[in-house]
Amino acid sequence: MRADARIPGAHVISKIHRHRWKRGNAMNNRATKGRASLAVLAAALAGTMGYAHAADMPLKATPAVPFFLVNDNAVSFTWFPDATDPGVPGGAGSVAGGIPGTHNAFSRYEIDLTHFDVWQYGTNFIGFFGQQYGPQDPTTGTPGTFGDRETDLIANSTLGWNELSHSKMFSNFLTKDISFEYHMFIEEQTGGIESESSQFAGGLQFLLNLPGTVAFSVWADKEINHNIFMSCGPGYPITGACPIPTQTFSGDRYFNWVPKLNLSITEPLTFLPPSFPLTWGNTTTVTFPKGTGVGPANLLAACGGALTAACLANNETVTELWEDNRLTLDASKVWWGKPGIWDIYGGYRYWYNKFGTDHNAPLFAQVAPGTSIESTAYVGTTYHFK
Repeated sequence: MRADARIPGAHVISKIHRHRWKRGNAMNNRATKGRASLAVLAAALAGTMGYAHAADMPLKATPAVPFFLVNDNAVSFTWFPDATDPGVPGGAGSVAGGIPGTHNAFSRYEIDLTHFDVWQYGTNFIGFFGQQYGPQDPTTGTPGTFGDRETDLIANSTLGWNELSHSKMFSNFLTKDISFEYHMFIEEQTGGIESESSQFAGGLQFLLNLPGTVAFSVWADKEINHNIFMSCGPGYPITGACPIPTQTFSGDRYFNWVPKLNLSITEPLTFLPPSFPLTWGNTTTVTFPKGTGVGPANLLAACGGALTAACLANNETVTELWEDNRLTLDASKVWWGKPGIWDIYGGYRYWYNKFGTDHNAPLFAQVAPGTSIESTAYVGTTYHFK
């Protein structure tokens, strides 16, 4: 079930494109000011030294272009007060399996360690995300334990076509640039279904010729998932015997290759006073239905030998929407006069059919109603190491 749709947000995408054309080094010409007597003496000496001596004078070396044109390392902390976990009903922190028919929402605390760089041909982003869920979503699903914990690794890279061709061939009235893009996501969670997920995506990113930074990506996405939600048979004692004794299902799910669309927008709010440097960012991701991830025999076994409409709906994926809106204040510029060191932000996240689960299916509409849709405000802060 688990598959995090997150990608680098608008605040990161902004960095990717804000610096990608800054490829040259500008030399500052400094005029020296001397006394008139020294100028006359210098002219006289130059006349006596002649051209041969002038040629022997050392030339000022041009600084080498660094490998990383931008190198940003940061740590962030974010609090989401109304997170959800699809299929986990209310009361799960005190009652085994929770109380069917009750909604469940809880705090989620996230700490991120991120690296972003720009080099000659593109960009790279690597992020490590650690998340602590509230006790209403207990680890291993055991009531009374501390909350579920999740660790994620995200990597995203681009190769710009303008940069690869050493031209502006792909800058026109529609686009500023086009890039190859690769995205990877690896996740592990200690919740009741003990999810492990790997996700790989690749495609094209179009940097649109619009004010601010507007990037639209089209990917092909593949997810491989393991959890014990449907596992059964010998060797899987947590869920016990399969409904069909001769069947065994490990819980491994191989979802279909599907299209994924992503739109990232960053707009500095320049109509505000310079003393209030505020930026709006939006990231919207759409992942299309990716199937059940299991073969007919395993699905039949997990459904108790009968592919009922309820069982099929609980396991079939649907279109997933992930949207995040954020306002970021450059606090270090406001209070220290040093931009780009410390940010504070607040935002709103809407996650519809979370992880591809169907919010109309019985599990997510009746057993754990509303858990397939996450709607939460959040606040956080980022410190950039300079």
